[in-house]
Amino acid sequence: MTSLPYIYRWNRQGRKDQPCRVLSRSRFIRAIETPRLAFGPLRAARFNTILVEFADGYRMTTSGNAIRKVKP
Repeated sequence: MTSLPYIYRWNRQGRKDQPCRVLSRSRFIRAIETPRLAFGPLRAARFNTILVEFADGYRMTTSGNAIRKVKP
């Protein structure tokens, strides 16, 4: 397995198609206790935020949709 198992897909800060690794992912947050009137029932919130690091040490907080696994 490579130490940089993902490719950054988006063209943000000149990092498109560069290899990276995920350092951290967001986690589930419990549902808010107050009732929601217009947006449906209460449920746990899930965010798709990740922290990635590139080969040169640069770190970026981005969406999980911005990366893809490297194909062998």
